[in-house]
Amino acid sequence: MLKTLIGTTDPQNYNQYLNEKIDSVVNLFKKNNLDFPAPEVFASPAEYYRMRTEFCVFFNKDHTNFEFCMFVPKSKPKQRIELKTFPVGSKAINQAMTILKQNLMKYDELTIKLFEADFLANQKGELIISFNYHKKIDENKFKEEAYLLRKHFIDEGLSVNFVGRAKKQTVLADTDTILETIKTKDRDFYLYQVEGNFSQPNIYACQNMVQFARDCCSNCKDEDLIELYCGSGTFTVCLADLFRKVFSTEVSRVPTLTAIKNIEKNNITNTRIARLSAVEVAQALEGTREFKRLKLADIDIHDYNLTTLLIDPPRSGLEFKEALDFTARFNRVIYISCGPTSLCSDLAYLSKTHNIKKLAFFDQFPYTEHLETGVLLEKNKC
Repeated sequence: MLKTLIGTTDPQNYNQYLNEKIDSVVNLFKKNNLDFPAPEVFASPAEYYRMRTEFCVFFNKDHTNFEFCMFVPKSKPKQRIELKTFPVGSKAINQAMTILKQNLMKYDELTIKLFEADFLANQKGELIISFNYHKKIDENKFKEEAYLLRKHFIDEGLSVNFVGRAKKQTVLADTDTILETIKTKDRDFYLYQVEGNFSQPNIYACQNMVQFARDCCSNCKDEDLIELYCGSGTFTVCLADLFRKVFSTEVSRVPTLTAIKNIEKNNITNTRIARLSAVEVAQALEGTREFKRLKLADIDIHDYNLTTLLIDPPRSGLEFKEALDFTARFNRVIYISCGPTSLCSDLAYLSKTHNIKKLAFFDQFPYTEHLETGVLLEKNKC
């Protein structure tokens, strides 16, 4: 039954789509002879669940009107789909699309050579909208027209900020950052998200993944957590209170700076971040190499009792034996996966040393074949 037309939803048949995906992944686990418990299933809302999206913008011949568009994947020639509404996106994104259709053509600097509009929303309905151009942006004119356009949003009860992007140029009308709230069973967390950087697109799936990870970390107050490639710090921030100390790594500069802001925003004092790759972390732990970045951050990696590892690798999984062996050294592993095939391959290797204690499915991308998986691994006691 997968998939529906891009940009559409099918709420009446949502459960059937989800069950198809779950059956497919469960069969993969069985095919790989994995021993696993009954999975927890975390469904998504059937509509208005996506907080981040990108649209191409196409103008008519006389440049008097435009359409938001997406393309059918792998279509040759590219098959364009014009979007009148986008029920996959949040209600704020849909409202913003309507306001832009009604008002954007009034502003020349905002429309000339415009080819893409990107939206980032939070649960409060606040927005960052990025306009992408094939031209050099006149900074003063862009800001002037962005402020005028924003009045139309204010009239409709929406808070919005605009960003202009062109080759080697970024113009902020005010800010490119939005504050999101992650709600869990016992407390809320606050995360700054920067437009153009990665954030979990389905906030409801994200909150469920965070809660699953927290449920995997009971009785860890005397232990320490390590997270590799922490991005802007979603899991680091939301798990820090459950551990004695947390050591997180990231290689990209902007996510690292955002993660530091998020740690400060949540008044976290037991967490440190270093810009290291997974290979470099292994070298530091083994003492085969010293890193100035650790010294400058006043981090002694040997002061940590690193018993728990959280990993959220790309769709290709851990890939290399070195990464798998590094993972296997930890007593507890929380593995968040977006690639069931690579996950099963990794688990087949890790099951030599660990048992699967918890399994969960998160419907991050409804109506597609993609299904996120959460796994808690604990080292064999024998």
